[in-house]
Amino acid sequence: MATYRTSSTVPADIITYRKDDKLVFVQPASSYVGAIEEARKVFPELGAIPDDRIGFYITATLGHSKAQVRVSESAWCAAIARLLRGEVVDVRVVEADVSISIDPPRYLEVPDTKETSPDFYNANNDIRESRSAPSSRSPSRQASPSGRIRSHRSWWQLPS
Repeated sequence: MATYRTSSTVPADIITYRKDDKLVFVQPASSYVGAIEEARKVFPELGAIPDDRIGFYITATLGHSKAQVRVSESAWCAAIARLLRGEVVDVRVVEADVSISIDPPRYLEVPDTKETSPDFYNANNDIRESRSAPSSRSPSRQASPSGRIRSHRSWWQLPS
């Protein structure tokens, strides 16, 4: 459970922005966009970083342990109002969402059988039976040693 300041005190007139090993006192911005602008002023290396990749983190006490918690744009005003004078707000560049930038998988295209398989068609462009599998309607016929014709299907023989 997070611990919040409950006494009615004056909101902090100064807080500390920390980026890497640099510390800078700033006046708390009244909006999240204003906080980003102030962070860019005091840390010029953030100039080319898009707004959605600049994050603000505060240390919150959760139960008996402390944790770094990112402050969202919608919670900025409430979170800043609870900070004590000089309290540290970490400014970090957050990773871009890679799921958005990944292209969908590409599928192999099925070649047009008229262009790539001339055996499949006769001179009149009538479709012949496929050589890969006999038709279930016309089983192949073969003479047995006794002279009787027997029918069976085979994947390896052409239909007669």
